[in-house]
Amino acid sequence: MYGLKKDIDLSFLNGREVIQVAIGVYQTQFGFDEDVTIYVHSQFSYFDGRDEWIWKPEGGAAQIAARTLSLLGTTIQSFEGQENGTLSLVFSNGQRLTIFDNSTEYESYDITRPGSTVVV
Repeated sequence: MYGLKKDIDLSFLNGREVIQVAIGVYQTQFGFDEDVTIYVHSQFSYFDGRDEWIWKPEGGAAQIAARTLSLLGTTIQSFEGQENGTLSLVFSNGQRLTIFDNSTEYESYDITRPGSTVVV
């Protein structure tokens, strides 16, 4: 819906450790150290090193989101944000989380940290 601004500084994501994964029917939350949280409302793909899984906010998708529990204790090694709103995170275990901005009506995801919220 909103995309990511070309000059946005997301460097605070580097090195963040995944300390919580919270799974709901219509939202998945990824909690990191230093009070950083990514709330996904729209869609993400999770690549575990062999297979890729797509989560969408709908009933029955909790099993897909549960696969991301293997990210607990890992850190963000690199990331890439695109103007179309796609955010890709690569973790210390080689796994990847790609979050999409594919909702035309609602927020797709937001990133919070103390004093700042990025809404996409």
